[in-house]
Order: sequence, then structure tokens, then C-alpha cells
Amino acid sequence: MESLVTILFLILTFLSFIFIFFGGFGNLLIFLFPLIYAVLTGFEIITVRVLIALALIYLTGEFFDYIFVFWGARISGAGKKAAFGAIIGGIIGAALSLGSFGIGFFPLTVLGIFLGAFLVELKEKRDILKALRAGVGSFLGRFGAVIFKGMLGLLMVVIIITHLLAYLN
Repeated sequence: MESLVTILFLILTFLSFIFIFFGGFGNLLIFLFPLIYAVLTGFEIITVRVLIALALIYLTGEFFDYIFVFWGARISGAGKKAAFGAIIGGIIGAALSLGSFGIGFFPLTVLGIFLGAFLVELKEKRDILKALRAGVGSFLGRFGAVIFKGMLGLLMVVIIITHLLAYLN
């Protein structure tokens, strides 16, 4: 039975990693599955210390998600208000996707990020080209955030597999 749970755990962890690149909350799942697995196995394989490390890595990714979007907008020439508009737009887009059980999470989040920066910059500077640049910059920031979170997700998976292999030996 423990082997079946371990195999299922590994499959879910790898699927969670892939989910990161589709704009989903893969790193959260990569944290939650080991938590459940640790409880089921009595914290013998995945310890509390490992869970704390995974939680810190996950929270780092979430924090930098917003930083990447903000700086993507700023580097493209957007004002601070437009950069914050991108963050608020992304949150609104993600919240709207919850009404459809997460269907469209990635497109709505990206659209929210783009529109948030675009609309605020258009209102502030009344220049459609600068507003488009702000929207594209915030989108590129989101893309950078996904790559960064993918690297953190890979680190989390390596930590998990390392502890599983250490236990098996």
C-alpha cells in the first residue's frame, strides 16, 4: 500500500510541476502533496524540516511573481500606478477564473495583467503606444515570473525526490 501511495504521490508531483507552465498554481500543489504524503507516512520520509523548506520556496515564488510583473511594467516605461494596475488586474483576472472553477485561469490572469497596466497607463498619460508598451512589459514580467517559478518548482521536486531516494537506500 505504501508503494502505491508513493507512486501516486510522485505522479501528482510531476503533474503539478508541468501545471506551473500553464499558469496554474503548480508550486502550491508541489507543496501540498508532500504535506499530505508526510501525514500519511508519519513524517518519516518527508520531515517537518523539509516541509518548512518547501513552504519557504513556494512563498518566495509567490512574492517574486508580483515583483516580476511590477518590474516588467516599470522597465517598459510604465509609471508606478500602471505597474500596480498590472498586479491588481492580474488578481482580478485570477479571481474571475474562480467563478468558472479555474477554467481560463492563465488567460484571464494574463489578460488582467495586461489590461491593468494598459488602462491605468492610458488614463495617466493618454498615449496609446505608451499604454501598449506598459501592457506588454507587464505581460513579459509575468512570463519571467513563470520561468522563475518553474525553476523553484524544479528545486522543490529535486528536494522531494532526494528525500525519497535517501529513504529507500
